[in-house]
Amino acid sequence: MTKTVSQLDQDGCFVGTVVVDPDPLEPGRWLIPARAVDAPAPDMSGEPPGRARWTGTDWAFKPDPEPDPEPEDPEPLPVTRVSMRQARLALLELGYLPSVDAAIDSLPEPQKSAAKIEWEYSQEVDRDWVLVKSLAPALGLDDAALDSLFALAASK
Repeated sequence: MTKTVSQLDQDGCFVGTVVVDPDPLEPGRWLIPARAVDAPAPDMSGEPPGRARWTGTDWAFKPDPEPDPEPEDPEPLPVTRVSMRQARLALLELGYLPSVDAAIDSLPEPQKSAAKIEWEYSQEVDRDWVLVKSLAPALGLDDAALDSLFALAASK
């Protein structure tokens, strides 16, 4: 002789049925496992998606929570550093490369000499680099255009 009982999860919600055996030491008792109740399985027909929770005396329907909306992709962080090779290729593609030397030559000394050294010998270009800040207006680049330029350079 066997009996079926309802198995619960750690929250007391129905997860399935379990067949139990009689206790061989105490006639009339059943060996009911932990987190199981001597109750028939809940009738979930006609209910929206959800779970049945044991209240101690009966089953209470617990609807599934509404799913969280899909998170939007976060705005990509602006590119703030590229190699000099990447920067020059982006400037070339956008037609600004020929104007860089003229923009550097238009700077007053000693900024002009420092800019020439930076332009010729730097390995990387930072978005907040003094040379970038001083050349951007001479090339007609505002902050948004600089962000676009650095994003393009990063793709090179």
